[in-house]
Amino acid sequence: MTRLIVFDVDSTLLAVESLDFAVERALAGAPDGAGRAARLSAITDQGMAGALNFRASLEQRIAIAGLTRGAVEEAREALRTKLTPGMAGLLARLREDARVMAVSGGFVDLIAPALTDLGFVPGDIHANSFIYDGAGLQAGVSGFDRDNPLSRSGGKAVVVRALKARSGAVHAIMVGDGMTDHEAYAAGAADAFIGFGGVTERAAVRAKAPAWAQDVPALARLLTG
Repeated sequence: MTRLIVFDVDSTLLAVESLDFAVERALAGAPDGAGRAARLSAITDQGMAGALNFRASLEQRIAIAGLTRGAVEEAREALRTKLTPGMAGLLARLREDARVMAVSGGFVDLIAPALTDLGFVPGDIHANSFIYDGAGLQAGVSGFDRDNPLSRSGGKAVVVRALKARSGAVHAIMVGDGMTDHEAYAAGAADAFIGFGGVTERAAVRAKAPAWAQDVPALARLLTG
């Protein structure tokens, strides 16, 4: 296949930010739970808009989250109900003549089951991973794999470049809602970038995106037209 299409996950393939979603569920009813969830959401927005270094964003979000393995396992099943409407059909069409991958700054611990429902196999999923402070469901999330390029700014460019070379694709397209997605195009790893605003429209991304899709039908026209 001559074409590689790389999708972001949070607020693109999924209609939520997976880490924020997990934290909101875990903190429901907890003292200052709503306040902590709101702080985490604000940090996510800063990172996706390019106003905050991505690794710093990740570190701050993990510190606020206070997740356990049990909370992660519960949230990842619930995330299977949060697929962006219309994406499953579009992905099936694209796979007829293109290689489709998912590259995320989120965590595979949370997003893998939902992506499996969308037809991705493990080798097509590239994301961060949690580190836990022990075994069992009460073990806390203490950090993340810092050697993974997706845990830092510019990491998506590194991964997309490698995926394009490995697949032998002539043309690579990046699709996503955040500045980390645009970085893959700006760094030359992707040959094209489509900003996606079907879940969250980020003004900074729309201003830089050479192509923009306000919803899934518009994205389908750009990718299949």
